[in-house]
Amino acid sequence: MKRTLLWLSIAMMSSASVFAQKSNVSKAGNLLYQDPVDYAKAQEYIEMAKMDSTTAKDAKTWYVAGRIGYSMANKEVQKMYLQQQPDNEAMYTGLDMMYTNYVQADKYDGVVDKKGNVKYKQRKTIKNDFKEMLMNYYNVGGALFNLHAFDKSFAMFDEFVKIVELPMFDDEKKPIVEDSTFQQVKYYAAIAASRSEQHEVAIKYASEVAKANSNESANAYQLLAAEYMATADTANYLNTLQQACELYPTNPYFVGTIVNYYVANAQPDKAIEYIDAEINRNPANIEYINVKASLLAMQLNRFEEARQVLQQALAIDPKNINSLYEMGRAWAFEGDYIQEKAQDLTSNEAYKKEVARAKDMYREALKYYEPLRTEMAADNQLRYDLLQNMKVLYLRLEDTAKYQEVNAELQTM
Repeated sequence: MKRTLLWLSIAMMSSASVFAQKSNVSKAGNLLYQDPVDYAKAQEYIEMAKMDSTTAKDAKTWYVAGRIGYSMANKEVQKMYLQQQPDNEAMYTGLDMMYTNYVQADKYDGVVDKKGNVKYKQRKTIKNDFKEMLMNYYNVGGALFNLHAFDKSFAMFDEFVKIVELPMFDDEKKPIVEDSTFQQVKYYAAIAASRSEQHEVAIKYASEVAKANSNESANAYQLLAAEYMATADTANYLNTLQQACELYPTNPYFVGTIVNYYVANAQPDKAIEYIDAEINRNPANIEYINVKASLLAMQLNRFEEARQVLQQALAIDPKNINSLYEMGRAWAFEGDYIQEKAQDLTSNEAYKKEVARAKDMYREALKYYEPLRTEMAADNQLRYDLLQNMKVLYLRLEDTAKYQEVNAELQTM
C-alpha cells in the first residue's frame, strides 16, 4: 500500500511539473496580447519551459519563443508605418529569436498520422511569419552594416538566405523571393562576413554567387579573390582571377589585378600575356597598349619595342596624354639604363660617349614632356610626376634655368 502511494505521489509530481511548464508556455504566449508587452517576463517564462525536460522538445514551446521574437520585430516595423525611426538593435534581436526558435519548432512539430503523412500544427503560421518578415532581415542587415555592426549584419543576411532555403518552402508554387534578390543578399552576406573576418563563410557565399551568373557575379569574383588573398591562398587567388578574366574580358579590374600580381612577383612576361589577350580582344583600347609599353620599358628594358607599341596607341589618338607621357618615359628610362651601364666602363672615352648618348635620350624624352607640360591640365594626376621627371632630366642635362623653372612650379603644388 505504501509503495502504491509512493508511485502515485511521484506521478502526481510529474504531472504537476508538466502542467507548470505548459502553463509557462501559455503565460508567455498570453503576454504577447497585452499592451505594452512585457518581453522580459515572456522570455523568462519560455526559457524555463525550454530548460525543462517535459517541454523542451515540445513544438509549442519553441513556436511561442519564435512568436515573441516576431512580436518584438513587428513592434519596430509598425513604427516605420507611422514614419517613426525603428530600433535596429531591437529588430535584430527579435528577428534572430524568430528564426532560431521557429526552425527548432518546425523540427519538433511534424507528427506522422495513421496514413504515414506528416502533419504540422505550427508550420502554416511559421511560414506566413517568415514570408511577412523576410525583407526586414534584408533591411536590418543593411542598416547594421552601415553602422559597422558587421557580425550582426551578417547574421541577418545569413538568416535571410537560410529562410529561403528551408524545406518548408519546397512545395511553394513559386519561390518566396526572386533569384536576383536572393543572390544579392548572398553577396551582401559575403561582404559582411568578410568585414567581420569570417573568411571561410565569406568564401562560401562569394563562390556561390560567382557561379550563379547573376548581376552580382562579377563583384562576387572580386570579393572571392580578395578573400583568397587575405587567407594567403595564392593558388585559388590566381585561379579565381583567371576565371574572371575569361568570363568578364571587358572588366578592367580583373586584368589589372592579375597584371599587378605578376609584376609584383617579378613575372612581367606573364603580365604581358594578359595584356596582349586584352589588346587582341579590343585593339582600340589605348590604356592596355600604354600598360604594355610601360612593362616593356620599365620591367624588361625593351625600350625600342615599347616605343613601337606606343606608336600604335598614338596612331589611334595622337594627342593621348598617357601615351605621350609613356613615350617620354621610354626615352628617359633608356637614357638612365645607358648611363648606369656606363659606370662599369674602364675607358674614359667610352664612358663619355655613352653619357653623351644617354643625354640624347633625355633630349628625346623632353620632346614629349615639354609640349605635355603646356597641354596637360593643372589637376591631371600625372602632372606632378611629369614635372618631377622633367626636373631630373634638366639636372642631368645641366640646364639650370629650366631646372629652376620646373622646380618653382613644383613648389606651388
